[in-house]
Amino acid sequence: MRYEDVTEVRPQARTALAGQVAIFVVGAKSAVQIANVTATVLSVVCLLLVPGFVLIRHRTVDVVPLGLAALGWAAYIASCLVNGVSLLWPNAVAPAAFSLYFIGLTVLTGRSVESIATVLAGIGLGTVVFFLTEGIELTSTGNFLHFWKYGVAHGVTVVFLYAMIRMDLPRLVVPAALAIVGVASLALNFRSHALVCLIAAAILFARYVLGDRIGRVWQFVGVGAFGMLFAFLMPIAARWGMFGAALERKTLEQDATHLPLLLAGRTEPPMTLTAIADRPLLGWGSGTNLTPEVYTRAEHLAIAMGFDPTFPFDLYWRLPATDYSAMHSILLGSWAEGGILAALLPAWLLVACVVVVWRNVEFGRWSALALTVALQCIWDLLFSPWTYNTIAEYACVALLFCANMTRRPTAVTG
Repeated sequence: MRYEDVTEVRPQARTALAGQVAIFVVGAKSAVQIANVTATVLSVVCLLLVPGFVLIRHRTVDVVPLGLAALGWAAYIASCLVNGVSLLWPNAVAPAAFSLYFIGLTVLTGRSVESIATVLAGIGLGTVVFFLTEGIELTSTGNFLHFWKYGVAHGVTVVFLYAMIRMDLPRLVVPAALAIVGVASLALNFRSHALVCLIAAAILFARYVLGDRIGRVWQFVGVGAFGMLFAFLMPIAARWGMFGAALERKTLEQDATHLPLLLAGRTEPPMTLTAIADRPLLGWGSGTNLTPEVYTRAEHLAIAMGFDPTFPFDLYWRLPATDYSAMHSILLGSWAEGGILAALLPAWLLVACVVVVWRNVEFGRWSALALTVALQCIWDLLFSPWTYNTIAEYACVALLFCANMTRRPTAVTG
């Protein structure tokens, strides 16, 4: 390379690095909360970037999530008005918040995979900082297990992955580190996060070790078999105390319910399904708006599904009126609260996450980060409520999906 070429490349590299640092800092502004889980200082930045959205060329796939978010918000507004629920109910505002993040982050990242990964890392750091400085009731108990499980686990994992990828470590180091984090989460009684990390590690190991010798379908079949083996062996190991006293105690408590592992850990599905069956089109406006009759029918359904009649349903289902997480599922909760149109955006996001997982190799060096975030988002869509910074993270996953759909694989390597 000629000297003139070197002098040109170095300023370009410095400019690119400065741009990524700026994007990271913007993402980290999500540490400052403005309103519940729907708005942070990052929201304000995204609002300022909205005019830039009209200056960017868009394909159909790029605006589909915005259309679905608009439908979802309109559905929530109608349901809230009919059911006498505040239009500022956090779940009702979530589709609008998603739209704002999606528009602002589109402008900020230019749909570059590297920039999307960087803003994800910034959001991860912002989440960690929020729980360190403010937190919620569940993370303020002084118990590190609660702090990890209900606060920082995912954010720490994202920042950790981003740093390792930036350091250009040998490629087997990343899945090995994910496996270690997964085992640590098991010991800290956070099984879903452990499962996400271990499955991501298994997918990466399979790809790095097997390469093209075995097709992608069979690699994922093997990973699925690993997941089933994990679900079978983990409770046995937990009962033996191999992953610590907290997980042993939790497993024994759930064994006493005689329910499948998933239902023992998530008792809300009978309540949510009953609420959907009662008002599938318009919804209830809020998960805390259900009537005693709905709860009674939900208990009958739960008993038919295998719950013991003496199970303390009230303790798990009838949450305070200020608790927006009553349904404990973004997908089913959106349907139950806002009606079927409100469920379209979460359903599209679920498909987008599955595609990102399936095609993670096409994200090049950022595949491990995209894969891990998408797997966590799949779990949260099915079994968790909106939590701090998850809306912004889903906007990033939507951007990853759109980048993957509109560019050749070589163009999304970051």
